[in-house]
Amino acid sequence: MKNIILVDENIPLLADALKPCGEVILFKGRNLTNQALIESACNSLFVRSTTKVNSQLLENTAVNFIGTSTSGFDHIDVDFLKNNNINFVYAPGSNANSVAEYVVYSILKWRSLTEAELSTITIGIIGYGNIGKIIARFSKYLGLKILVNDPPLKVNGYIFPEFVRYAELDDLCKSSDIITNHVPLTFNELYSTNYLLNEININYIKSGSLFIHTSRGSVVNEKSLISKIDNDSIYSVIDVWENEPFINQDLMNRSIIATPHVAGYSRDGKIRGAKRMADEFRKFFHLEPDFNEINHELSQYKSMSPDKFKNYDMIYDLLKNSREIDTDTMKLKEIIIKSGENNTDVFDELRKNYPSKREIL
Repeated sequence: MKNIILVDENIPLLADALKPCGEVILFKGRNLTNQALIESACNSLFVRSTTKVNSQLLENTAVNFIGTSTSGFDHIDVDFLKNNNINFVYAPGSNANSVAEYVVYSILKWRSLTEAELSTITIGIIGYGNIGKIIARFSKYLGLKILVNDPPLKVNGYIFPEFVRYAELDDLCKSSDIITNHVPLTFNELYSTNYLLNEININYIKSGSLFIHTSRGSVVNEKSLISKIDNDSIYSVIDVWENEPFINQDLMNRSIIATPHVAGYSRDGKIRGAKRMADEFRKFFHLEPDFNEINHELSQYKSMSPDKFKNYDMIYDLLKNSREIDTDTMKLKEIIIKSGENNTDVFDELRKNYPSKREIL
């Protein structure tokens, strides 16, 4: 039987790689419908975070393999997939370096605004997974003191490296000059991250601190964060929003960096995600995708040596030019202000047409 493969139009490298394996059909992430899946007889589906994969989308379809080329999967009803024997794969860590670059740029921008001496600064990293580990390593290169919080890892006996110190969440918020969170959005009883950062612990954050939010919108109570910004002049960097694709304009206007969920949108991150999806497809179907273009693209990345991180101005300028995050902020603010409240299309178009940006760290 011929494979019918639907691929989000934002993963073109994956679409090209899978062409030898069946008929590939592109779709717009937020516009995919149950009817389209039924009419196409699709059996393999590859999405990004804009497609909500649940019973409404999949009921009465032939889909038996689903992949999301993202590191998070809160847009996927994994219980439904499991109960219906639908194979599911995702791409943990594929965009981790991209997000870490975004965080480093945010830190160096804050430094340029406040003249902070980084050797005296403490960063608090909430979530010590793929992204948190890279940010901790980069923070070490920058000369920061490092606190980390990750209760599931701690409970499971994870041994944290000597260059970081574990802190409970409230203590981390009280003691850090920079706070960045990298946790999935979860609702389980033991470790729910929905409003993990709320009115109580946000109020512990020191005046003048930097707050970076690049995980999932609902991890942070936006109303409490806005109040903290107004009352204590903290600096905010926001890439994810509680009601995406709608953006909280009050929070956007108060932030030194505000972007449409693109911290992990480097060219390299997308390529790694596409490769992971092609690898998983090959394993499941025992068919051979064309990896030539993906492997060629991956070979272009060369990491920065640790000794260069102490040249803050050089790193800042390199990231400013390579990632153009300030341009992203300016563009988002201009377009959202012009379009008003109904900015769903704006959010999606900015992400769909996001320029190709290579990693340098």
